[in-house]
Amino acid sequence: MAWIKTIPPEQADEQLRAARETLRRTYPPEYGRPVLPAEIEGAGIVATHSLFPAVLEHAFGTFGSLMSPDLPLTRRQHEMIATVVSAANRCLYCRESHAEFLRIVSMDDALVEAVRTDFRTAAVDERDRLLMEYADQLTRDATQIGPEHHARLRAAGFDERGVLQITLIAAWFNYINRVADSLGVGRS
Repeated sequence: MAWIKTIPPEQADEQLRAARETLRRTYPPEYGRPVLPAEIEGAGIVATHSLFPAVLEHAFGTFGSLMSPDLPLTRRQHEMIATVVSAANRCLYCRESHAEFLRIVSMDDALVEAVRTDFRTAAVDERDRLLMEYADQLTRDATQIGPEHHARLRAAGFDERGVLQITLIAAWFNYINRVADSLGVGRS
């Protein structure tokens, strides 16, 4: 539950309803149902933006666009990035929800637990390890990222679009983690 008042779906005006519907169309199907216990889920992160429908549409529309199957990363990689960033930021709501989405798309409990608690212990290939290391470094101190990080990602098979997609998803989760935590989403 958020610490600010939000607009529930049944009280939404046309602009808010349209923004929420746009998001439903761009998000993967597993996002259509809650994955967390009610005491953590509360109104959810999308609800925190309900007071500003245009911001809701743009902020979450960006993320929906970044998860397009037409882009280089897989659904599994999207959720690995989201979980790594959220774990590094200690964002309970996003870490737990995206760990569950990772479980849904990977059906690999060991992977989920490793990524959720310490991605370095995950049994993944070098490509996914580098992806998670980069997302973690971006989260902890992006000023320490240099051309050598991008060169390692390229050597692992990520093209320029892949490097950009990893960067944008990780950066977006840094934004949304801070919104969630500062507005009390998933916190008592």
